[in-house]
Amino acid sequence: MYKVAVNMSKVKRRLEANGVKIHLKPTVVVYVKGDTPDDACANAIDKVCKEIKENKKTKSVEKLIKDVRQEISVVKIRVHKPNG
Repeated sequence: MYKVAVNMSKVKRRLEANGVKIHLKPTVVVYVKGDTPDDACANAIDKVCKEIKENKKTKSVEKLIKDVRQEISVVKIRVHKPNG
C-alpha cells in the first residue's frame, strides 16, 4: 500500500470551469496498492481521474480527463503500512 500525493494545481481551474467539485486542492493524497512505486503512481493518477469522472458524469468532463491526464503529476510517494 502506498500513500501518493498528486499535483492538481495545473488542472484546478479547468476542473472548476467544468463543474467538478472534487479534487480541487493543489495537492491531493490518495492511498493505492501497487507492486512497485511506478505501479502505485500510475494507479494513483487512474484513481483520481476515475473519481473525477464519477463526481461529474458529462461528456465534457470525460473529454477533459483525457486532456488533463498528462498534466496531473505525482509529487510524493511513501510506503503506507496500515496500523503500524
